[in-house]
This record gives sequence, structure tokens and C-alpha cells, in this order.
Amino acid sequence: MAKPRVFISSTFYDLKQIRADLDNFIQSLGYDVVRNEEGAIPYGTNFKLEDYCYKEINSVDILVAIIGGRFGSESDVNSKYSISNQEIKTAIEHNKQVYIFIEKDVDSEYYTYLKNKENKIVYSHADDVRIYKFLEEIRALKRNNVIHPFSSSGDIISFLKEQWAGLFQHYLQEQSNMAESNMLRQLNESLATVRDLTDYLVSANENQSNNLKGILINNHPVFNELCRVMKWDFPIIFHSIKDLTNLLRPWSCISANSDKQDYLKFSNDKYEYSIYVLKALFDCDGKLQPLNVTSELPMIQKVKIEDDLPF
Repeated sequence: MAKPRVFISSTFYDLKQIRADLDNFIQSLGYDVVRNEEGAIPYGTNFKLEDYCYKEINSVDILVAIIGGRFGSESDVNSKYSISNQEIKTAIEHNKQVYIFIEKDVDSEYYTYLKNKENKIVYSHADDVRIYKFLEEIRALKRNNVIHPFSSSGDIISFLKEQWAGLFQHYLQEQSNMAESNMLRQLNESLATVRDLTDYLVSANENQSNNLKGILINNHPVFNELCRVMKWDFPIIFHSIKDLTNLLRPWSCISANSDKQDYLKFSNDKYEYSIYVLKALFDCDGKLQPLNVTSELPMIQKVKIEDDLPF
């Protein structure tokens, strides 16, 4: 099962313990953690080491950045930024979810910087004024710049718990809204079918039986059910077992001997699941027939190969 991948970005030696605490917290949620010191970033020989860090950010879902009083190593991409700064910029440019945490003393002194940035002064909590220049740039962004001060790793963990719980709640709400939207869409499709039937009955002709069958076939509920199970967001139609076989083949679902008496079987060995389609949907010639099946069995089943349980 896919897991969220979380990249931890910061200078190392001054924030080593906080990085370790965050690693433990994130792993306790079942997420994957990407930390440079743990060997999670694969380095090659074709590019500079820091380029591999930026490349790895393309494959993560979330970046958690910790900014303390050390500027760190200067980036070869742009001397205005440290490598940690450039990691944040890369994540923002690739529209990754970014959370930035600033040590409280550094955050407080940032406002002193704003009042004195035209003057050359020595700052107590930052070893390089470029830290404050970077913060000013990030704070000016219009989106994806969540910034929160912290005193300890506990502050960061507490904030992330609230944020990620909120994201999960929003996801559940969106799923609920999507279900309602699908229900309305299916209702509209049913009403359209009724209108087609009404129009047909009013203008009945000698081809009445064939036309009626065509309307029922084109609005067959098996199409929506297969889209739901396969998580397709495009309309489909098929008129026979042969059409269905061709439809499933690009998804590596290949016709196989069925171990369920009432079902046709299509196996996807690559992703270890099988699709079962009710045989009674088709006539003896393999043609899809209007829904007049009285069986209580589901039309479509998706089953994991390893445990053989429907889901």
C-alpha cells in the first residue's frame, strides 16, 4: 500500500536531535521518512550531491523544513541560499505540501532584521543575514508557505498532528461530496434514460423492440459499476465479452479460467488482483443483454489474489 513520503529538511548538527524526534513521530504514523543521514537519498555519479536531494523532492508528498540559527552549506545553484533553503524552494516550485518551522529566537529576531535590513548589524541568533532574507522571501509568497515558530520538537509534532488530522478530515469530506456528486450524476443519467424511453414510446415504430433494447444497453448499470471498481473517471461501453476483454487488456487484466462458477475472470498478476464479471449479464452468444438478471450476486467483484477476499 502506498504511504505518504515526508522529507525532513534542515541543517544537520545543530538540529540533529529534532530531526531524530521527527523521524520517530512520522514513522509512528506509518509514513515513510526521507532523511539524508539515513541513506534515504540515492546518490549517483552524474550530478553534484545536492542535486540528488532536489531530485528526491520530486518523489515525496510533504516537506517539513526546520530553520534554526545556522545558515549551513551554501547552494551551488544560487549563493543567496543554503542547500536547505534551496530544498524548500524546490518543494514549493513542485507544489509539494510544505511546513516551515523556525526557532522562536530566530523568528523574534527576524522582526529586528525587518527594521534594520538596510543597516549592517550583527544578529544574536543567526550566523548569516541570508537566513532572514530567505524568510522574508518565503513570507511574501501568496500560498503554500505555512510558517510556525517552535521551542522544541514537541511544538513541531503537536502542530503537525493537528495539520495532518485536518488534511485527513478534508479528504474524507471530499470523498463524501464525491459520492453525493456521483449519486446525482447517476440520477440524471436515469432521468435521461426515462426521457429516451418516453420519447421512444411516443414515436413507436416498427423497430420498437430493437430501439428499446439499444436504449437499455447503452444505459446499462454495469458500465458505472466497472468504472467504480477500476476507479476510472471516463465513460465506457461494451456490447460483448470480446469488447470487455479488449477494454480490460490495457490495464493488464487478462481473461483467465474462473474459480467462481457464476463469473468470468480477468487476472492482473502485476498488481495481484482479479476482476470478476457476472456471467448472467451476457447471453449464450456472449452479447451483453439488458438488465433482467434476478440474481442477487454483485455484477462486478475486485479480489486480491493473495487473500482472495473481495474489496
